[in-house]
Amino acid sequence: MAQNTNNLPYFKTKPVIKEKSLANFLLRKFRPKIKEKFPQHYLVQPIPFKTLNFIKENSKKYPYFLRFDIRLYYPSINHQVLIKNLPEIFEKIIEKPPSRRFKKYLRNEVPKFLSKSPYGKGLSIGSRLGYVLAGLFLLDLDWIITRPFLRQVDDYLIFCKNAKESEILLKNIILPKLKELGLEINEKKLKSGKFHQDKVNFIGFDFYAGYFRISEEKVEEFKKKIIKITYLTKKKSKEAIIKSLNNQILGFGHYYKFANSKRTFEELDGFIRMRLRRWLLNQKELLPKEGNLVLTNEALKNMGLKSLVEIKERFSVKNKRKIKKSGKNKAKTGQSKTKGPSPQLRFDPYKSYQKLILEQLKQLTNSVEKLERKITKLERKLEERNNPKNQGK
Repeated sequence: MAQNTNNLPYFKTKPVIKEKSLANFLLRKFRPKIKEKFPQHYLVQPIPFKTLNFIKENSKKYPYFLRFDIRLYYPSINHQVLIKNLPEIFEKIIEKPPSRRFKKYLRNEVPKFLSKSPYGKGLSIGSRLGYVLAGLFLLDLDWIITRPFLRQVDDYLIFCKNAKESEILLKNIILPKLKELGLEINEKKLKSGKFHQDKVNFIGFDFYAGYFRISEEKVEEFKKKIIKITYLTKKKSKEAIIKSLNNQILGFGHYYKFANSKRTFEELDGFIRMRLRRWLLNQKELLPKEGNLVLTNEALKNMGLKSLVEIKERFSVKNKRKIKKSGKNKAKTGQSKTKGPSPQLRFDPYKSYQKLILEQLKQLTNSVEKLERKITKLERKLEERNNPKNQGK
């Protein structure tokens, strides 16, 4: 049985330059082979847009899913198992023995990093080397999963053809391997179901009925950050508060702009402006003489406040241009859907003859109208001459 990890805490350590170079060395060694087998793996492809596209495409061929993560993953990693497994994983993936440099790092630098843990096990969060080692520790599991999958550190989303397949994967492959590594599955987040019927949460997005939305948890987390920045007790300058808000807006907006998020962005923009107005009006030296009407949306924008909706709109416009451009390129390279000669190059004699007749008819009607106007004028003049009242004048 895996050890109980309920009470293991997360911890941080001070970053060291050597650790970063070691992390980059390990990634350079493993990345090419990971990319070759799993182009969608988070260690080689961290772009959310591509991950969401992968879900959309594979959910059609594989309509069922298995979603799970590992309980307290970082604190639960056993140091001895990690040092023992790394050379084996290297040989399995790279298909050759580790180099002298790799062995030296594994013998000296990696244990030195692991010794910083105050609990004798686990990896520190926020560390580049910890991030890489956490990614490599589960590669042995990645290599034996027989269906398309996505992974974000310890979060897994596996695509299956039927419900029974997900049960077999969990029972025969995932649980035995986790037990071998001394890890436990998080039963609260263990979920299986069918795409387009059951909501799937992955990397902060909810996928349901073919659409991606921002998960409610992430929206609430974002609101808490905004509230923290705009506490009334914050004694900072207006510029500093707006800068802090903008940092949150830009990070959140650019990450979630790929989802169907316009309505959520509008609501969050309103929430941010409300919090900022409240903070500004509480500052006596910044209190406007005219009252709250001065702090309009336009006024806050002029102060430098960014907008989530604007980020979404700019992305949508840019995306439309890309689609139009790709359509033009296809037409140039002869990949257009229309078969045969282009409609612009075809010559239809009947159509041209019809156009000519129509033009002539227009000319005739114009000339007839002119004649009618002239005739009416002449008739009026004749009537005036023949009128006995005008004869005596």
